[in-house]
Amino acid sequence: MEEKRGRVFFGVVNVLVAGLVAWGVFRGLPTRWWPVDAGGALVSALLAASGTSLLVAHRLAETLTRAAGFVVLALGMIAVVLLVATAGWLGGVYGPVGKGGAAIFGLVAALVFPYLVVLPAVELAWVGPRARDVDP
Repeated sequence: MEEKRGRVFFGVVNVLVAGLVAWGVFRGLPTRWWPVDAGGALVSALLAASGTSLLVAHRLAETLTRAAGFVVLALGMIAVVLLVATAGWLGGVYGPVGKGGAAIFGLVAALVFPYLVVLPAVELAWVGPRARDVDP
């Protein structure tokens, strides 16, 4: 029973976060930049595929969830590091004027962190290591 609840929970969360990322990247950002658009599309597609496969209990659900977790975790960590580094740079270079921009970048990093770093890390722990086929 626990396995089914976890599968449904992570399936629903993945689908919701996929929609949130797609909305944030393609509706929330005022300008287009291909690295952000490509990363957002990749994260959205992987999370949607993982979530859907978990909800319908597809045989590839574990593999898709593991792949989505690794890719989303890597891209999320890159995004958070770049956002925090940019916030630091703005605050350091532009002084008091840059503090407003630094605060916005820090806030965005704080908002992205739970969805693109914590969630995939927890999912990877939930899925566990890949089972190895052992020949006797």
